[in-house]
Amino acid sequence: MAHGKETRTQLRGLYVFQRLPMDVACKKLDVPRSTANRWKQEAAAKGDDWDTGRAAVALGDDTFKTLSTKLLEDYLVQHQATMDVLRDEKEMSALERAETLASMSDSFNKTMAAFKRLNPELNRQSVQLDLLQRFASFAQQRFPQHLAALVEMLEPFGEELAKVR
Repeated sequence: MAHGKETRTQLRGLYVFQRLPMDVACKKLDVPRSTANRWKQEAAAKGDDWDTGRAAVALGDDTFKTLSTKLLEDYLVQHQATMDVLRDEKEMSALERAETLASMSDSFNKTMAAFKRLNPELNRQSVQLDLLQRFASFAQQRFPQHLAALVEMLEPFGEELAKVR
């Protein structure tokens, strides 16, 4: 059975944008899996990688952003708990402590780098918050006479920053 260009476009939409499993998308449109695989390969040969498109859609999805944020929070809680255990551990040698810290540092750096790629919006907000905190500390140290005015402005300015996308 021959399928038209419209069916191919619909299949791509179900797979890429609705993120249905290929088998489910094929069943919905009554397209054999072998035909779908061929269409997908032909598209990839022309520069339209359906899997890359699907991943890009997933990265922009609010559910994904929420999940990635939750995962980061969970990681940070576990990282802190491990640091607390390490701080309280009296039986570890200096070498074991150093190796554990090095491993944790490596893990932290890799996790944060991956998270910045996965959720650039939260990373942007983190940079903004850090900048505001540094500016407040700077003002407190260098210009304490202006601190009250700065504090009055910081909260509404933070709200303005949150609106910027």
